[in-house]
Amino acid sequence: MNKSLTFLRNRKTGKPVEAEICDEITDEHIRLWHSSWMPVVAKAEAELQRRGVPRDQWPQDLHWKWDDKTAWSRKVWALKRYSLMCEGELQGLMLINLAKYSRVTTQVGWHIAYVEFVATAPWNRPDLCDQPTFRGVGQTLMRTAIEVSRAESFRGRIGLHSLPQANQFYQKVCGMTDLGPDRSYDDLVYYEMTEAQADAFCGPPQA
Repeated sequence: MNKSLTFLRNRKTGKPVEAEICDEITDEHIRLWHSSWMPVVAKAEAELQRRGVPRDQWPQDLHWKWDDKTAWSRKVWALKRYSLMCEGELQGLMLINLAKYSRVTTQVGWHIAYVEFVATAPWNRPDLCDQPTFRGVGQTLMRTAIEVSRAESFRGRIGLHSLPQANQFYQKVCGMTDLGPDRSYDDLVYYEMTEAQADAFCGPPQA
């Protein structure tokens, strides 16, 4: 397993904090997901239920079972797993598929790194807690996907289907191309990032 240095930003102090990206989701990461993420998710769900928030307005990734996703992905060569650690805690998880192709008109049929699933620890999410801990988990994982794409000679091209609550992030923060709802994928909006958009988001690749 390889690890690379990155940084998140502490929301309270505004200061950067060292973190690391791991190119695997290990059994230890899954243990941390069980022991630290799930109690916070359960508490958030109980609060949403107490407030009478309709279920279709709940964060739409709360039901994801990363133990099942990880076990499934380990059987498929094209699926790659990534985890983000900071201060001894699991801050983010991501699953990438390298066997997907672009739909953008100018690059139809070219390989992309497709983000199957990506998630941020619940204590970093404003929709789940009043005082989130770290900023930048989502951006860090998107930069990781771009670097994976570049390492595979896909030149930073990535794609994904977005849950409705994340549309603004992919469109406004990441600057991805909105290709509209995909009827074959529960009408989720499909986004892609071109080589130029990848360079704009995280800088051109190092020579």
